[in-house]
Amino acid sequence: MRVLLVGAVVLVSVAGCAGGGSEREPAAAPPTSAPAADVWLDRVEPADAVSRVGMPGTCPLPFAFDVAAGWTAAAGDGESRDGLAADCAVSSDTGRLRVWVGGEPGSTPRGALERFIQGEGTIAEPTYRESTVGRGTGVELTFARPDGGAPGRAFAVATPLRTLVVSVETGSAAAYEQALPGYLLAKQSLTPVER
Repeated sequence: MRVLLVGAVVLVSVAGCAGGGSEREPAAAPPTSAPAADVWLDRVEPADAVSRVGMPGTCPLPFAFDVAAGWTAAAGDGESRDGLAADCAVSSDTGRLRVWVGGEPGSTPRGALERFIQGEGTIAEPTYRESTVGRGTGVELTFARPDGGAPGRAFAVATPLRTLVVSVETGSAAAYEQALPGYLLAKQSLTPVER
């Protein structure tokens, strides 16, 4: 029995030394895919507030939100998109926020965004996510343009009586990033006025 045990130890030792003492090559790392582009630009911070929109005298709306320096509010152009009406526009040198209000009870934020996007023409890569809006939750949308134009983005919330979509429009990708702090401020500060 002792002879068999010693023989087994010798065999294991010889097998471990096979290969002429050369070091083993490390296993090749599996290929990794390139990280997806940050379509949300989450590194961008909201702007500082200087005034508020949605109160009487400043685009009366069922929701109110803060606006940054250099942004001014005016009545919307009345465009309609499947039950959503453009009731207010907040503009700056870099872009424009458009405020769309819908009056269909029971509508969802995702449903409101799907109605909104029908009027955006040809788009690519629409992406949705649940997102914090004000002190509640909503849905956010981002999309690209196949012709290389400025990306688009919008968020939506709903109350039992109303839905609201706020979209940001710009003329170029560079202007889009410059306008995002104003858009994010509106998203962060949104408060229902009428429930």
